[in-house]
Amino acid sequence: MKKSVLAVLALLAVLTALWLAALAGADANAGGNFWALRKLAIYYTGIAALGCMSAGLLLATRPAWADRLLGGLDQAYRLHKWLGIAAVSLGAAHWLIKLVPKWLVAQGWLERAAHKGGRGAESWLDLLRKPAESLGEWAIYLVIPIVLLALWKRFPYRPAFLLHRVLAGTYLVLVFHGAALMPPAYWLTPLGAVMAVLMAAGSWGAALSLAGRIGARRRVAGRIVALRPHPGSGVLEVECQLDAGWPGHAAGQFAFVTFGRGEGAHPFTIASAWRDDGRLSFAIKALGDYTRALPQQVAAGDALTVEGPYGRFDFAGRGERQVWVAGGIGITPFLARLEALAAAGGSRQPVDAFYCTAAADPGFIARLRQLAEQARVRLHLRVTPQDGLLTPATLAEALGGKDGVARSDVWFCGPAGFGRALRHGLAAQGLPAGRFHQEAFEMR
Repeated sequence: MKKSVLAVLALLAVLTALWLAALAGADANAGGNFWALRKLAIYYTGIAALGCMSAGLLLATRPAWADRLLGGLDQAYRLHKWLGIAAVSLGAAHWLIKLVPKWLVAQGWLERAAHKGGRGAESWLDLLRKPAESLGEWAIYLVIPIVLLALWKRFPYRPAFLLHRVLAGTYLVLVFHGAALMPPAYWLTPLGAVMAVLMAAGSWGAALSLAGRIGARRRVAGRIVALRPHPGSGVLEVECQLDAGWPGHAAGQFAFVTFGRGEGAHPFTIASAWRDDGRLSFAIKALGDYTRALPQQVAAGDALTVEGPYGRFDFAGRGERQVWVAGGIGITPFLARLEALAAAGGSRQPVDAFYCTAAADPGFIARLRQLAEQARVRLHLRVTPQDGLLTPATLAEALGGKDGVARSDVWFCGPAGFGRALRHGLAAQGLPAGRFHQEAFEMR
C-alpha cells in the first residue's frame, strides 16, 4: 500500500507543478478574492481528478509493461485502487467547491460574484460549456457510488465487473467535460500536453473495457480435461488443455479464467509447472458464492478461456536459503514451484516450506509430501486447530534463530493479516529489508 500511495502522490505532485507553471500565463491576474480562488480550486481539483482517473483506466487494461515496471499485476491493481480513491476524493472536492458557494449565495450567507461585461461572440468552445457542465455534474453523481461499490470487497464480483463497464462509459463523459472546460490557455502549456496524453490513454482503456477487449491478445481457448475435488479442504483442482498460443508460465504466476460468459473472468493462481504441452492446473478454493457453486457448474470437456500469465512471484532471491509460508489455498503457487523443482532434479539450495491449514485433506497432503520429497524441499505441516498459528518466533526457531532468519528469503502466500504479522515479526527477528516477498492477490 505504501508504494501505491507514494506513486499516486508523485502523479499529483507532477500535475500540481505543471498546473502552477500554467498559472503564470493563464491566471496570473485572476486576483485574490474568494470567487477567483474558487475558480482556481475548481480547475485544479478537476485536472487532478481526471489525471488520476485516466491513469487508473490505463492500468485497468493490464498492460505488460505495468506488470514488469511495478513488480506484478497485483501491484498494478493496488495502484489502480488508490488512483480510484484519489480520483473520487478529488472529484467530490471539485463538485463541492462548485456547488456549495452557490448554495451559500442562495441562502444569503455569501455575496454573489460580480459579473463581467459582455463577452462578445461565442466561440464553438463556448457553445460546449453548458452541456459539458451538465453532463459532468451527472457523471460525478454516477462515479462516486460506482467506485465506492467497486472497492467494497463484499460487493459481488459479477456486479462489480459490470460496474467497471459503466465507469468506463462515464469516464468518457468526464473527458468531454474536462476538455471543454479546461481554460484554453492551459492547452498551450506542458500541462495541456500531459493531460492530452493522459486523457487519450484513459479513453483508449475505456474503449477496450466497453468492447470487452481488455487482455484479448493474451487469451487462449481450451477445455477442461479433469476435475479433482478435495472435500476435506473445499478445494477443486481443474486441469485443462489449452489450444496453441499459450506462451508458457513460471511457477507463482496467475491467470484470468473464464468458465462461462455469464460470470466473466476470475483470477486464479496456476498450480502446475509448465511442461510445454499446453496443460495447466488451477486449485480453486470455495470462498464465495461463485467458487462454491463451481463444482456443480463445470464438467470435463467444457470449454474455457485463460488469459495470462501475470505476476512476479518468481522465487528469485539473494538469500542462502528460501522459506515458503502458505496459508490455506496460498499453497497453490508453491505446488507449481515444487513440480518445477522436481522436474529439474530438486532444489539446489535449502528450502523450508511451511503449510498452514485448518483442514488437512489426506489425499492432498500425501501428494504434497511426495512432491516435496522429489523437489528436495523440507515440508513443515501445521494444522492450526491442533498445532496453533505459525508465529514469527516459531518460524525463527525452526530456522535456527536470528542467524537463520537473516540468511533467508521468505516467500509468503495466504491471508493478508497473516502476512502482515509475519512480515513485521520477522523484520524484528533480523530478516533483511526486501527479503519478504508477498503477492497481493486481491484484485480490489
